[in-house]
Amino acid sequence: MRIVFFGTNDFSATVLSGLIEAGKEIVGVVSQPDKVNGRNNKITISPVKRLAESRDIPLFQFSKLNIEGEQPLIDLNPDLFITASYGQIIKQNILDIPKHGTVNVHASLLPKYRGPAPIQWAIMNGETETGITIMQTALGVDTGDIYFQRKLPINHNDTSSSVFKKLSTLGAECINEFIDNFETYQNRHFPQDEEKATYYPMIKKEDYLLDFANTSDSIYNKVRALENCYFLYNGVRYKVLEVSHISQSGIAGEILSANGKNGLIIATKDSAVEIVTIQPEGKQKMPARAYMNSNKFKQGDIIESTK
Repeated sequence: MRIVFFGTNDFSATVLSGLIEAGKEIVGVVSQPDKVNGRNNKITISPVKRLAESRDIPLFQFSKLNIEGEQPLIDLNPDLFITASYGQIIKQNILDIPKHGTVNVHASLLPKYRGPAPIQWAIMNGETETGITIMQTALGVDTGDIYFQRKLPINHNDTSSSVFKKLSTLGAECINEFIDNFETYQNRHFPQDEEKATYYPMIKKEDYLLDFANTSDSIYNKVRALENCYFLYNGVRYKVLEVSHISQSGIAGEILSANGKNGLIIATKDSAVEIVTIQPEGKQKMPARAYMNSNKFKQGDIIESTK
């Protein structure tokens, strides 16, 4: 089966690597155009591009896939397109090119968590389970028929990074299973239940701000999900990389402790959290208890959730 793979990020690269290692015939790879870092003007190459080039697989980077990509992709004479975190909307003129259509590897148990950031939102919402969906790629956002799904537990200490890694490996296993049993799955797909569908958008900059007026669970899950949250105190931005629950209470945002012995403890809506790992603006990340020796924080102050 002649396969063209569409993907860009590390999740995509793991899925593509799994296909290559399983001996699947990848006749072309489509990835997003290179990006230029605004700070240093360095070009960022996608993990999928790097992998394709290392394996001498023909690579395509279309700025406008649906306009530029049609004829080059037709010329590859593909049997199947596989998409996994590609990053562009694929229109029907492209979806119809391969003989057997287009299949997507999606990192959630559809119809829940449609959209571009299913792993982060699932953890932020306190889910204890996620998974991989192998589905038909359709014009809507993650709306196509489902071939099959495989579940994966989200552990209490999991972060987006750890779940991302496990799901990418599972995604590679699932798409290989689909291809190896192609005729069976082609005749065994079912529509999604639209009444149970949920859609979550791309994570925005403002989503990383911690609001201590929320519950401790909400803050704990947000830190696990985004792994780069922050709050502002006395005009300084502090990144929060790890927190834990503490059975204390106070006014939401109140600094209950700020010393090397007990650490930095901040009251929330229902109890409190200890900031375990912190990164002051312009400095390296460090244990918050060690940073408390700097006397930058004052017990009793209120941390406002302002941008």
